[in-house]
Amino acid sequence: MRLKKQNSSLIYINHNLVIYVLCIGFSMINFSIYGQQENIDDTAKTRDPVPKTDTTMARVKYSTPDSTVLQRDTLQHMHNDVSPLDIGGSRGIFILSPERLLQLRILGSVRANFNFSDQDLIDYQTFNPYLIPTNTQNLSPNFFAGIEQTRLAFEVTRRTKRMGDAFIRIEGDFKNSSRSFRVRHAYGQMGGVLLGQTWSLMNNVAYQPAVVSLDGPAGGSGVRTPQIRYSKAINNKMMWNVAIEYSLPSFSTPDSVSGTRLQVIPDFTGRYSYFSDLISFRVAAVVSTISGRMESDELSYTFGFGVSFSGWMKTGEKGKLFLTYTLGRSTSHFIDMFSGNGEDMTHNPNTNLFEALVSNSGFLAYSLTLPKDLSTSISLGLAAITNHTFQAADAYSHSYNALINLFWEPIDGARLGIEYATGQRFDYGGSSGAANRVSMLMYYDF
Repeated sequence: MRLKKQNSSLIYINHNLVIYVLCIGFSMINFSIYGQQENIDDTAKTRDPVPKTDTTMARVKYSTPDSTVLQRDTLQHMHNDVSPLDIGGSRGIFILSPERLLQLRILGSVRANFNFSDQDLIDYQTFNPYLIPTNTQNLSPNFFAGIEQTRLAFEVTRRTKRMGDAFIRIEGDFKNSSRSFRVRHAYGQMGGVLLGQTWSLMNNVAYQPAVVSLDGPAGGSGVRTPQIRYSKAINNKMMWNVAIEYSLPSFSTPDSVSGTRLQVIPDFTGRYSYFSDLISFRVAAVVSTISGRMESDELSYTFGFGVSFSGWMKTGEKGKLFLTYTLGRSTSHFIDMFSGNGEDMTHNPNTNLFEALVSNSGFLAYSLTLPKDLSTSISLGLAAITNHTFQAADAYSHSYNALINLFWEPIDGARLGIEYATGQRFDYGGSSGAANRVSMLMYYDF
């Protein structure tokens, strides 16, 4: 397949849009709610500045979410994936309409990251062994400090009598070159149907320990995609999901190749999950299509696939063991460390065609809760590409990284984490490179 490389772009919104969304959220509270309403008992202890006889104003709730009222941890309730460092369910400001059928939740997290590396890895938020320079003995130390991981989110929940809760979530951070607001999640959900951008079904963010490095150990998957998803609970321990997703394949094209890369067929993903107090796991799969238009205006297709297993198991009262493995053909862009690095396909100069690359990745990790509000984890991740004989000597072959950290949670919603990371990259021709980093993350969720 002959394709021409095109630049991909992230989704951004400016600060004015953030203010606009906030104004819309507050204005929704004063809207009248028509139709039959269901009674919702208020059993949470609150201090409500609005007199109970006044039904014209919204009520601001200062209580912990309670499953008996509308106010609750909406992410957990909607059975969505929750990363270890996501904003906690007890955080945020909950605003209820007078009829108690509409809720606005405002939440955020102020996060500061500091690190020192003995090699400049370009991406300062995560320790990605793919970026380690090879075939060099020179060190390029670098210190970094930033607040790009700071987050802001809005959630709206509308309770209905027949259809359950309608839920909308918008969340963003500032992790881009201009430090402007970037969309992480933007989706709506009602019943088992979800529409918008959130974690791909191939993700394993809920099966990783808390780490300072943003993407965690090599082999982790935290890709977010625009999608249409349907979820169905089999019982209180099992669930299945299917989705149509949109993702951008990642590969490099030489200047001699002409054509246009485009997506004609979406990705098809599916997942089965099992939950219990002692063990949890999921199995996911994806079928992906890479398409392009040739100089002759003819469409060309290449198919890829991927399968993934993720799980954790409790070891005693305070320990947890994590395991993840992913195998894919032309689907390496679902793995964080490969995303955007051109490892889905490679160009064969002998045939002037693109050939698929097979990726293998996974990690093993262990976390332990310690006394005095401390916790620790250790992780080892590996990721490899099966090379073709025609590839250049500096083509990526495999790499690993190891992370060890200590977290302290002095108060609810605040954490301080310190982490040491080391890793090594190996190229197809035998060259290698190593890097080390010491990082610190401080944040407060509100």
